[in-house]
Amino acid sequence: MKKDIHPELKLTHFVCSCGNEFDIHTVKGGTVYIEVCNECHPFYIGKLQIKPKFLELKGAVASEK
Repeated sequence: MKKDIHPELKLTHFVCSCGNEFDIHTVKGGTVYIEVCNECHPFYIGKLQIKPKFLELKGAVASEK
């Protein structure tokens, strides 16, 4: 990789509306407030009622008759 062309990574603190907090190195830095994370999003916690269309692969979902 070329030197001195990549942005500097800074420690960024993320705070979710559910109360979950985590730190990741990003180019932004500081504190970022988010609405959903992997701890509270219905898809990740298994409480999603309807399967999204992009997850319905051909032949993976049984057709109703």
